[in-house]
Amino acid sequence: MTALQSDGRTVMPEIRICSFNVEWMNDWFTSDSEPAAFKPQFRDRDSSHLNDTDVTAKRTAAVIRAVDPDILAIQEGPSRQSELELFVAKYLANDVGQPLYRVLLGDSGGAQKLGVLYKPASVTGAGLAPHGDIVDLIDPWLSDVDGDAILEEYRFTRTPLVVNLAFGQRQLQLIVAHTKSNFINNGKEMWNNPQQHQNYIVTALKDRRRISAEAMRIRSYIDAVLARTSGANVIVLGDMNDGPGLDYFEKNFLTHNVVDILFGSQFRPEWTFHHAQHDLPENERYTAIFDDFVEGIDNKHMLLDHILLSPGLSAGGLRKVPESGAVHHNEYSAQVVNGGAHREDRPSDHRPVSVRLRY
Repeated sequence: MTALQSDGRTVMPEIRICSFNVEWMNDWFTSDSEPAAFKPQFRDRDSSHLNDTDVTAKRTAAVIRAVDPDILAIQEGPSRQSELELFVAKYLANDVGQPLYRVLLGDSGGAQKLGVLYKPASVTGAGLAPHGDIVDLIDPWLSDVDGDAILEEYRFTRTPLVVNLAFGQRQLQLIVAHTKSNFINNGKEMWNNPQQHQNYIVTALKDRRRISAEAMRIRSYIDAVLARTSGANVIVLGDMNDGPGLDYFEKNFLTHNVVDILFGSQFRPEWTFHHAQHDLPENERYTAIFDDFVEGIDNKHMLLDHILLSPGLSAGGLRKVPESGAVHHNEYSAQVVNGGAHREDRPSDHRPVSVRLRY
């Protein structure tokens, strides 16, 4: 709703849209064969350390509360909608116990599902895109993901979650994505072992080709949307497992950056997307910190989480608030103790990103 300032000028309403990889939320809950409930403790994935579930969930929720998004896209959510609803009811409720958010959860991704949380007071309509509109994202397609020059059927590791939203008369489509991981078990040992070194390269390239294929499929879907509806309001957001620049494998083998595919061709500038986090100084454009044993860089800062905006969101009635793209470092750091050594010591291994829209 619009409002008036004391000087009589109209203040246009705004919404904050956020993306947050919440790091294996499914570990917090009982198995799918049991009624949905929080486990009191869960183990680290790389050690035998037992984490306090309540402490961990409170850290994650505290970041969400501090950012205070109207719409939150999550990656690595739990396997059941009832579990995500439990998290909202327990940790994201108001003073009288009412959940602040409603929940939509995708049906793809196993123990790492995609979800959308939205405030009903901010959103006048929300629902999953009809199956018939997104068959190109659901059905398999032909792609050469192993570099053998043979096309084979491939499908998303986690099918993107496509949600249609309304703010009064304004329409917006969110495409929440979490592309194929490029993590390789015992990767550092393989890379440093002369007998396993080449096997590591082959596996790493296959993973990146899969990420590339998934990015291309999302972009093909976007092009079809824009071809049907010029100026459509579309946001692609999530953990793309790739960032700006060329890593070792992209520079020496693929010869292209994977995430760049999502932006679109410069031969169709009217369809080219814009990156919300480019509003930030370059030294703040990162969402994760990992040791890169391939390039020999400890504590490498990487922008893996992205918000990409369609051209219509720069000029239409629903539009980006200038300079509103953010990576929420302060909100994240406030919930880190013990250097984030264990899962209960950090809200996630990714920082959330957001952007504001005005309508």
